[in-house]
Amino acid sequence: MVIKAKKDFWISLMMILLVMTFIFSVIIVPNEERWIVMVIIIPVSVFLGWIYFGTSYQFKENALICRSGPFIEKIPYDNIRSLKLCQNFMSSMALSRDRIEIKQHGKGYISGTTYISPIEREDFLVQLKQRCHFLD
Repeated sequence: MVIKAKKDFWISLMMILLVMTFIFSVIIVPNEERWIVMVIIIPVSVFLGWIYFGTSYQFKENALICRSGPFIEKIPYDNIRSLKLCQNFMSSMALSRDRIEIKQHGKGYISGTTYISPIEREDFLVQLKQRCHFLD
């Protein structure tokens, strides 16, 4: 089952304002330069839309799969050393400030910490804890 990411209002608003800015910039540039703006704006828009609409989490048999657009992280349940609810703005596979912090064995603080923001994070945390047999 694929669980979608929770999206904060401010992130949705930022995306809408960004798209509106892109559209406005295409309108106001001179015709001879419009193609340059389009070459930049279209790939950036597709990339941001992919992240916005393509962030999700999935429980597999041996690992949690986290997707955020083109980025995919596979977190084996046996590698998880701690789980906790948190609220922060660290860059990660989350579109909300309400997150679950996942720390993994054998990795550094930055590379071994992943933040996710499932829609029902408390229920998701319970399900994830049931799959992790070696939590400290």
